[in-house]
Amino acid sequence: MEEKSFFMTNAGHLTLAFIAIVIAFVVLLIGLNAASDGLCLLGFVLVMLAMLFSPFKKFILKK
Repeated sequence: MEEKSFFMTNAGHLTLAFIAIVIAFVVLLIGLNAASDGLCLLGFVLVMLAMLFSPFKKFILKK
């Protein structure tokens, strides 16, 4: 059986999503601190994309 790297497993994908959420949260906080609507929107979109990545990959792409 061929061994997969960590980031090719389901746990690895969830780890990448978590890292993306943390980065997006920092972008969101910087946008709130600077009163920048663009950075707030970018942080929100990044959080949504990271949260929807795992269900999209599992239920849409794996069919």
